[in-house]
Amino acid sequence: MNDKSTPGELRADDFAQYGWTHGRLRLPTEGNDWQQFAASWNELVPDAYLGSARCRRNRRYGRVLAHRDGILEPLRGSEFFQTKMVNRAFGDQLRVFEPLTDTVLANTQFTRILSETVALVNEVAGKRDWELGIHFIRVIADAQGASEPAPEGRHSDGHAYVAIHLIGRHQCGGGENQLFRRRESRARYTVTMTEPLETLLLSDTTMEHSVSEIRSEDPHAPGWRDTMIVDFNTVLDLAGVAGRTHTSLP
Repeated sequence: MNDKSTPGELRADDFAQYGWTHGRLRLPTEGNDWQQFAASWNELVPDAYLGSARCRRNRRYGRVLAHRDGILEPLRGSEFFQTKMVNRAFGDQLRVFEPLTDTVLANTQFTRILSETVALVNEVAGKRDWELGIHFIRVIADAQGASEPAPEGRHSDGHAYVAIHLIGRHQCGGGENQLFRRRESRARYTVTMTEPLETLLLSDTTMEHSVSEIRSEDPHAPGWRDTMIVDFNTVLDLAGVAGRTHTSLP
């Protein structure tokens, strides 16, 4: 199934029935808060773990504890680990990324995006505590070649749910997302997201996803695609969550 139309609302009933939903968060993408938030992608740093992978990618990473009562607690630490079984390209290594900046953590647009995403997941999964892993990623292409947003190819990420939020695109083509049910060869859903806060939300236990390469549309300048990816991990014991700050996002 392909979707080239204007994205509608993210629907919990679609999410529950199919294992994914595509739409747009109904939040403003204008004004000072949004401009400051989107500009933070200019402060990302090169991903030091890519090596020879055909990808130029800047990123930062942070963690937030989403309490079942709606409080969002920032967590210390920016370590990220996946097994080789989950991530063929970068698995079995502890990756430590540069953390999200204090300016991002103080931005109310950031808080609203997380709150809206958590609320939608909770409609399907039920209210619970979640540890969120939050990736700010800019994939860059230029005249020297295209860039692969996901060098590992078709994959799942080893979480309960994953949200992929588009923040913006600049002079780039490509970036087509495909969703697959596990052990199926045919894509169930295909879309190229183009609007700020256009979102794919999927069950990471039943679905796999991929994204095509990014190509610069200007032979004399780079193009890029900015995304915010939110991983949902179930928390069974709050006392076991590392890096607790006992504070809250605004």
